[in-house]
Amino acid sequence: MLIEKKDIHNIKRDFNINGYIKRHEVDAVSVKLWTQEMKNNGENCIAFFKEQGQSRNDYRLKDEDFVLIIMTDFQKEMITKYGKDKICIDGTHGLNSYDFNLYSVLVVDEHKNGIPVAFCFSNKSSEDVFRIYFSAIKNAVGIIETTTFMTDDAPAFYKKKKPKWHQNLNKIKNPEKRKIVNKALKAVKEELCLETFSKLMKQFICEFGKYFQQNYAKRPDK
Repeated sequence: MLIEKKDIHNIKRDFNINGYIKRHEVDAVSVKLWTQEMKNNGENCIAFFKEQGQSRNDYRLKDEDFVLIIMTDFQKEMITKYGKDKICIDGTHGLNSYDFNLYSVLVVDEHKNGIPVAFCFSNKSSEDVFRIYFSAIKNAVGIIETTTFMTDDAPAFYKKKKPKWHQNLNKIKNPEKRKIVNKALKAVKEELCLETFSKLMKQFICEFGKYFQQNYAKRPDK
């Protein structure tokens, strides 16, 4: 999904950007002045703002953390209109000399064009920041149930949990058989090709089914 000239035009229109205006020599002060200006002008686009040096322990953020979440009225309309189909989130890292990150939430319209519907600028990529980000979107437009949700591969987007099947392997008393089953399960779990995954799954069920039939099916007491 490439950004086109009309997207730049829409951003300029939504944020009333007529040229580069630096409100203060210190960038942090300039950003703060801009957010205040947006609020004073009635622009309802600042969904969340925490400047560096500000204490926000209620969000588990450190004083040195920076978070700015932007969502315009137009963006709220777009996520409400198209968000039920699919929602994507993509990260751009090392955005400036401060090493800030930009996380953009996008939806796809009927012409397969990507539309950014929220922006999050932050100096960190963590679960706490994304919790704030998604909560801000929820507060702005309510709960949106989407069919497809695609994310960046940043670790903060997901938690790795030890699968329950791994615990159940101990129920296989035969060490050699347990080793074979574990190897087969890992192969199935790590396979990315859908066709190969289906074949491995059928093969596993077939092989393990035989083992179950031989060792347990005729022994209801076990």
